[in-house]
Amino acid sequence: MSLQDLTNTFWAPLLCLLLLGIPVSHTAKCPQQCICDQVQLRVACVNKNLTRVPSDVDEITVKLDLQGNDIQELPSGAFKHTPYLTHLSMQRCNIRRVKEGAFRGLGRLVFLNLANNNIEILYQESFDGLSSLKQLFIDHNRVEEIQPGAFSQLGFLNLLSITHNQLVYMPNLAFQGLQNIKWLRLSHNSLNYLDTEAFAGLFTLNRVSLDHNELQFFPTETMTRLPEVTRLDLSHNPMTYLGEDAVSMAKLTHLFLDHMSLQDLVNTAVSKSPCLVHLDISHNQLRVLQPFSEGSPKLARLNLAGNPIKCNCYLRPFREWAIRRKVKLLGTCGGPAHLSGESLKAVYPMDLRCQSQEAMLKAEFEEATRITPPPTQEPENKMKCPAHCVCENHHQQQ
Repeated sequence: MSLQDLTNTFWAPLLCLLLLGIPVSHTAKCPQQCICDQVQLRVACVNKNLTRVPSDVDEITVKLDLQGNDIQELPSGAFKHTPYLTHLSMQRCNIRRVKEGAFRGLGRLVFLNLANNNIEILYQESFDGLSSLKQLFIDHNRVEEIQPGAFSQLGFLNLLSITHNQLVYMPNLAFQGLQNIKWLRLSHNSLNYLDTEAFAGLFTLNRVSLDHNELQFFPTETMTRLPEVTRLDLSHNPMTYLGEDAVSMAKLTHLFLDHMSLQDLVNTAVSKSPCLVHLDISHNQLRVLQPFSEGSPKLARLNLAGNPIKCNCYLRPFREWAIRRKVKLLGTCGGPAHLSGESLKAVYPMDLRCQSQEAMLKAEFEEATRITPPPTQEPENKMKCPAHCVCENHHQQQ
């Protein structure tokens, strides 16, 4: 080992201690069940069947990994012995409850992962003390209630992820206090209603994930109160209709409404989203589309894949609009037969014609005949059999 390597090995942990304000004269200690890295100031107690947070973790620890234990409850002051933590991982710990003040004293923590536990309620003071936290993961739990003020102390949080939980209803001011939030992930819940002020105060939020929920209508009033959102994902929700001015979001650039049940889309649905560039309405039930209004001048990409779109004369104005506005269309024709499977962007307006009523009836008859099998004919020489008898018909070749 060179003199330079020896110097780095000696000074690296000392420099880390000085930056964190930790006394240099500190004597290191390590719990028996854990693996400790005194250079990186990391402690890992993974899959050790621990039933509580070990109290003998070294005070100077910066990163603590407690994954795969059986810590069913986090009591108040559970981490008071490790005030210098910046990263804490507690996935798969069978946690059922985070009591008020459980994280008090962790004013330096920037990353907290509580995924894959059994948490049902986020209490008002559950996250008190986490004044520097930037990322919080509560995915794959059983959260069904967020009490008012649950996040009020998380003023520096950038990312909040509560996916794969059991949320049904989002009340007003549910996320009050998140003054620096950038991305809110609520995917894979059972949300069917959002209060008008559910996202009130989130003036820095620019990305919202609400896919895989139970929303039947676009939450217009709720979303209008998000002035900085640029990306919104509402895919895999059972919406059937998108009405006039449904999407009114000043800075929205990307909107995902795919894999829903849309049967009708009003041509002014996104007219009040002037910055919209990408709209994904693929895998719905849309058959006919009208030219979009002039309210979205920047729309450049429209995904229509997986829709049973009829490429006939009724689609001609829409196709002319797409060509004129240079909108890139993704998807194929769902009919009629001679255009079925043809790329939408390859079909010219002159190709979009409607058949006469006589031709349409003939095509429908031919289609029905092709689907319905002809009735089986019985042999002409089939012998009649008297009632209450059993007959056998032997045909012998001569």
